[in-house]
Amino acid sequence: MILLALVVGSPACPQAASLAELRQRCEEARIKKIAPRREAAIQECVSRHRTNRTRADCERLYADFGEGGGTLEGGARSAMFIDLPECVEYFEAQDRQRSRGSRR
Repeated sequence: MILLALVVGSPACPQAASLAELRQRCEEARIKKIAPRREAAIQECVSRHRTNRTRADCERLYADFGEGGGTLEGGARSAMFIDLPECVEYFEAQDRQRSRGSRR
C-alpha cells in the first residue's frame, strides 16, 4: 500500500501521462493534416501512365508519407506539420521535462 502511494504520488507519474497525452494529441492533429495529402500522392501514383503499380503497391510506397526521415543525399527531412499548435505544446513540455531532469 505504501508503495502504491509512492508511485501514484510521484511527481513523474502525472508528467509522464501528460506528456503521453500531449504526444497523442500532436500525432492525431498531424494525421488529420497528412491523410488527404497521402491519399492524393497514392492517387497520383496509381494514375501514372507509365507504371503498372496497383493501389496496394502505392499504399505501401506512401505508408510513411509525411513522417520525415533521411534523404537519398544523406540529409534529413523533417516530419510534416510538427509546427501545429498541438505539437508545439508537446515539444515545449518535453523540453521543460528534460531541463528539469538535467538539473538533478
